Amino acid sequence: MSKLILGLDMGTTSISAVALHESGRVIEAVTKTHQAAVEGLPTDYAEQNPERIRATAFAALKNLGELCRGSEFQAIALTGQMHSTVILDEQGKVSGNVITWQDRRSVSEGAQKSLLAELQQRATDQAMFSTGCRLSPGYLGATLFAMRRLQQLPNNIRSVSFVADWIGSCLTENAPVTERSHAASSGLFDLVADDWSDALLQAAEIPREWLPPVADSGAIVGMLSSSIAAELGLPAALPVINAIGDNQASVLSALPDQDGSVLINIGTGGQIVWRIPQFSRQLPLDTRILPGNPDPVTGKATPQFMIVGAGLCGGDAIAWVNRTIRRWLSDFGTIVSEEAIWDRLQQLVAQETSSPELICEPFFRGTRYEPDRRGVIKGINVDNLSPAHLLASVLTGIAQSMSDVWSTSPQSSASPLQQVAMAGNAVKHNPLLVDAVRKHFGVPVQVARHSEEAATGAAMLAGVHLKTWRTIENARQAVQLSAES
Repeated sequence: MSKLILGLDMGTTSISAVALHESGRVIEAVTKTHQAAVEGLPTDYAEQNPERIRATAFAALKNLGELCRGSEFQAIALTGQMHSTVILDEQGKVSGNVITWQDRRSVSEGAQKSLLAELQQRATDQAMFSTGCRLSPGYLGATLFAMRRLQQLPNNIRSVSFVADWIGSCLTENAPVTERSHAASSGLFDLVADDWSDALLQAAEIPREWLPPVADSGAIVGMLSSSIAAELGLPAALPVINAIGDNQASVLSALPDQDGSVLINIGTGGQIVWRIPQFSRQLPLDTRILPGNPDPVTGKATPQFMIVGAGLCGGDAIAWVNRTIRRWLSDFGTIVSEEAIWDRLQQLVAQETSSPELICEPFFRGTRYEPDRRGVIKGINVDNLSPAHLLASVLTGIAQSMSDVWSTSPQSSASPLQQVAMAGNAVKHNPLLVDAVRKHFGVPVQVARHSEEAATGAAMLAGVHLKTWRTIENARQAVQLSAES
């Protein structure tokens, strides 16, 4: 009987689930768009319907269980979008909507200065330093502070959580528990002290009792409840593993361990990541915690760290091209589906050579470090502003933004870059993006061959803690070999 670990990734636009075999092979994969975005909100607000997220996550697990009927399920491993905010009431029910990392109310609302600027001043650079990041738009800490100032916090708030942790609590019917990577994504968790920062909680006016307990990565946070198990068609008392951030999960499954490697992950946003031996800061970049291998005796893991250029342009910038073309056509009375636009764009890009004169800086929503930055298109002549050239310039602009981050880091001069690993659905759908990265970095590019890197990475980590594999490196090698065979 096949032994499988189920990995579940709560993404910004879709939810993916994989069944990872003990051989390292992804037996089945299911991806469902949740269409949870709430319409009609102010321009800079980004909220999602929690029930649609929950229903889609459950549907993905149920579908996966049906596809793998007859197998032995070992655990459900969780990951998901970081920086999200879920507000819970006294009964543990979601109060209001889920607020995503794309929310910018903290910088768009305020009188003389933005609410985020006020919070950063109250928090101080010294207190934020050991969190590995600077409080930014969409972070739970910034979102809650802005909501308090705007009188948007519900009166019945009892606790707060992150999307993936909340889904874990729905599966176990226990109160949410979090993990260090998600805790740090709030901007309120001190990675050096390994605890919520009292100074930052005071600055953000957030009671400590609102925050979930922090458990180790790979820890079992509960068992699949009997009622939910019956709903999903999965075994009751199936272990549910503590959720890790989707960035960390992708790194575990796609970034080689050897020095001289970086990972470029293109989802809705874009990120470039490389490992460092211990906690340090390379401002303005983020330092994030990365789960390490558990000790074979104690089960405790020594944390690792990585430098992250986060909140860069990515899949959302690519989708902007599609939306813009459809909007233009609609203004002239022609309605074309999103899928038809993609199909035609791919044909046109394959037929036309790119225009080196057309340059795009696709920061249409700003960046994590420069939230007020906006996109730029320049070098337009009388012939080159075609749909294919526009898409090509956006893809090249994404590659350029990643290269710029790497080239200004101490690692770029200390040790030569050997390879770039790439992951994310936008990478697999846009070969021109891979070519642009290869050109800008000047080294070989390895695209992850397995699908759903984040869900797979979460399942890999669970497998190491369940002793399916000895180390994360062993798990990654098994997954890569299976994908290549």
